[in-house]
Amino acid sequence: MTYENLTAYERALARFGDKCGILASLEITGKISPEEAYQQIRTSYKELKKLRKQEKAEWGGDYLPN
Repeated sequence: MTYENLTAYERALARFGDKCGILASLEITGKISPEEAYQQIRTSYKELKKLRKQEKAEWGGDYLPN
Protein backbone atom coordinates (compact mmCIF):
# COMPACT_ATOMS: atom_id res chain seq x y z
CA MET A 1 0.00 0.00 0.00
CA THR A 2 1.32 3.42 -0.91
CA TYR A 3 0.42 6.41 1.19
CA GLU A 4 0.45 8.90 -1.68
CA ASN A 5 -2.84 7.50 -3.05
CA LEU A 6 -4.67 7.95 0.26
CA THR A 7 -6.70 10.89 1.51
CA ALA A 8 -5.48 12.82 4.54
CA TYR A 9 -8.03 10.96 6.66
CA GLU A 10 -6.91 7.56 5.38
CA ARG A 11 -3.27 8.40 6.14
CA ALA A 12 -4.25 9.59 9.63
CA LEU A 13 -6.26 6.40 10.17
CA ALA A 14 -3.24 4.28 9.24
CA ARG A 15 -1.03 6.28 11.63
CA PHE A 16 -3.68 5.93 14.35
CA GLY A 17 -3.62 2.16 13.98
CA ASP A 18 0.16 2.11 14.16
CA LYS A 19 0.15 4.34 17.23
CA CYS A 20 -2.43 2.17 19.00
CA GLY A 21 -0.27 -0.89 18.39
CA ILE A 22 2.80 0.85 19.79
CA LEU A 23 0.91 2.11 22.84
CA ALA A 24 -0.51 -1.36 23.50
CA SER A 25 2.98 -2.83 23.31
CA LEU A 26 4.34 -0.22 25.71
CA GLU A 27 1.51 -0.91 28.14
CA ILE A 28 1.92 -4.69 27.94
CA THR A 29 5.64 -4.44 28.66
CA GLY A 30 5.03 -2.09 31.59
CA LYS A 31 6.71 0.95 30.03
CA ILE A 32 3.53 3.03 30.45
CA SER A 33 0.46 2.59 32.62
CA PRO A 34 -2.86 1.36 31.23
CA GLU A 35 -4.35 4.79 32.04
CA GLU A 36 -1.61 6.60 30.12
CA ALA A 37 -2.09 4.32 27.11
CA TYR A 38 -5.84 4.89 27.26
CA GLN A 39 -5.48 8.67 27.48
CA GLN A 40 -3.05 8.81 24.56
CA ILE A 41 -5.30 6.62 22.41
CA ARG A 42 -8.31 8.70 23.40
CA THR A 43 -6.54 11.95 22.43
CA SER A 44 -5.44 10.48 19.11
CA TYR A 45 -8.96 9.26 18.42
CA LYS A 46 -10.40 12.72 19.06
CA GLU A 47 -7.92 14.19 16.57
CA LEU A 48 -8.86 11.51 14.05
CA LYS A 49 -12.58 12.27 14.47
CA LYS A 50 -11.92 15.98 13.94
CA LEU A 51 -10.03 15.29 10.71
CA ARG A 52 -12.81 12.97 9.54
CA LYS A 53 -15.41 15.68 10.08
CA GLN A 54 -13.29 18.20 8.18
CA GLU A 55 -12.82 15.85 5.24
CA LYS A 56 -16.48 14.89 5.25
CA ALA A 57 -17.46 18.57 5.10
CA GLU A 58 -15.07 19.16 2.20
CA TRP A 59 -16.72 16.39 0.21
CA GLY A 60 -20.20 17.59 1.08
CA GLY A 61 -21.55 14.56 2.89
CA ASP A 62 -20.85 10.90 3.43
CA TYR A 63 -19.02 10.30 0.16
CA LEU A 64 -15.29 9.74 0.37
CA PRO A 65 -13.19 9.03 -2.72
CA ASN A 66 -11.61 5.61 -3.25
